[in-house]
Amino acid sequence: MAKKALHISKGVKEAPSVNPSLQTGKRTSRTSTELVKEIIKGNRTALAQGITMIESNTAADQNHARALLNELMPYTGNSFRIGVTGVPGVGKSTFLESYGNTLLKSDEDAKVAVLAVDPSSEISKGSILGDKTRMMELGKHDRAFIRPSASGGNLGGIAKKTREVMLLCEAAGFNYIFIETVGVGQSETLVSKLVDCFLFLAMPGTGDELQGLKKGIMEMADIIAVNKSEPPNTTSGERSALSIRSALQLFSNKEFDWHPPVLLASGLTGFGFDELEAALERYQRHSQGKGWFEKKRKDQQAYWFENSVREGVFEQLQKDKNWQKQYEKLSIEVADGSLNPFEASEKLVRALKGKV
Repeated sequence: MAKKALHISKGVKEAPSVNPSLQTGKRTSRTSTELVKEIIKGNRTALAQGITMIESNTAADQNHARALLNELMPYTGNSFRIGVTGVPGVGKSTFLESYGNTLLKSDEDAKVAVLAVDPSSEISKGSILGDKTRMMELGKHDRAFIRPSASGGNLGGIAKKTREVMLLCEAAGFNYIFIETVGVGQSETLVSKLVDCFLFLAMPGTGDELQGLKKGIMEMADIIAVNKSEPPNTTSGERSALSIRSALQLFSNKEFDWHPPVLLASGLTGFGFDELEAALERYQRHSQGKGWFEKKRKDQQAYWFENSVREGVFEQLQKDKNWQKQYEKLSIEVADGSLNPFEASEKLVRALKGKV
């Protein structure tokens, strides 16, 4: 029998929008006390829940977060904290993926946590949080933990709660913590207030050595690695390394008696990782032997205490309706140019008398 002209064959059934094999279940909710016990055991799910609680802005979660941190503080401080920074496109995520896997293979006692900070949009305030997708292999390892966080517009290359997240990772037993910064430039220097070692990644043949000096980052670096220097880029990498070494002669760190080594490396192939690992170990031994490893941590504690006090005072002032009205009024006057920022801030400070 002949088919009609308008005959329509039965097509393939439309695929479901959700994978039918996906196992779903009720998310386990834990109290802060339960989270403490599980985090100490190294439970990564509990660690992720604790971090979510820390990063939450709700009053209830903040109260639980403070209790959580207080309970976990005795279990912190036993890691080697390494900040990784560099200009956008230098390959920080690829580098950390590769080096993290190398570290886990060479040291069976190593537990690696990567805290990746993603820039937030000034318009939508959102973040893509795509760093974890570039560290797929590392994320599969049972001794690794990767947590992307939005910068939330904070300067300094780190998120608002990066320090607290780092402490939770330490309590969970991670002894290598890498903090990958936003990679935006001059403001990156705040990460040095969090870490024991500051690793700066440069690129061969791009003038990074000069840009780094302008930004005030390289002079804070403890180790510098020229990434993407695998063959055939090694010659270009050596030229950049030579330029950086020459530029570093302008700076001296007599207090710490340490001259930053400039190494060649590649996150793509693992080229130079043995030299980098040796440099990190040498730096850790040197800083601990000289006593400034502990001194740096004490100075950092003092800095974050002062920073927390400032934030706490400002939050309390914002709850004062009269002060908030004056703040908003002065902000408008500054914005339209009728009042300069310095005079406005002086008026606001004078209004604080009797309030703090």
